[in-house]
Amino acid sequence: MVSEIQTIKYGDIEISYSIDRTSRKTIGIVVEPDGKVIIKAPLDLEQQIIQESIYKKRKWIAEKIKLTEEIEKPIPLKHELVSGEKILLKNRLIRLKIHPYPNKRSKITYAFKILHIYINETLSQKEREEEIKRVLINWYKEKALNIITNRIDKYLALIDFRPHGIKIRNQKVRWGSCTKDGKLIFNWRIVMAPISAIDYIIVHELSHLKEPTHSTKFWSIVQSLFPNFKKCKEWLRINGLNLELRI
Repeated sequence: MVSEIQTIKYGDIEISYSIDRTSRKTIGIVVEPDGKVIIKAPLDLEQQIIQESIYKKRKWIAEKIKLTEEIEKPIPLKHELVSGEKILLKNRLIRLKIHPYPNKRSKITYAFKILHIYINETLSQKEREEEIKRVLINWYKEKALNIITNRIDKYLALIDFRPHGIKIRNQKVRWGSCTKDGKLIFNWRIVMAPISAIDYIIVHELSHLKEPTHSTKFWSIVQSLFPNFKKCKEWLRINGLNLELRI
């Protein structure tokens, strides 16, 4: 349940935010890439306690908003689902090649930086575009699961706690999340990022299995598993908005 927009002052800055009440146990503050502020709060938490938490973190929120304003926003060009279009995989450009196909069931193959998509030739233009989009996103999800499953083993060898499952989802904002029952959820778009950034996201969510909040202890765990995490975190801050498939 999301509340209406509210505001709080920090100096001359007016911060607008909304409160999203969920089944979580603690308060969380999310500053989205576009500067939108969402306060994640437990369903039964008193409004006064939420307001006090926001007040204490107002400087931090203002600084995060300022950082989002410094990011050079990408030009929101649409990807055309045609042969020759270029998309990202592990921070490298690969090219689409669309083939007419007599079979009803679509097929996709990848070789030599070319992603071949075979689409039924009897489909209308609109149906063809929808089918290419569906096949392409499913391919990204499969790649994400394969890459994450392979990469995570490196870090599981260093820790004594384990996730209770890994899922790939279509998340609009988060790169990953950790559920209360120990499942790790990842945004399929992370496979567009460099391997180092993918590893950072994996380590970030693994660390939440041990420490659910972004405490000093949490960042110590991240640091011990991935010493170069700050560089990758900064890369995602600056380039994250470019990891998108605009269709």
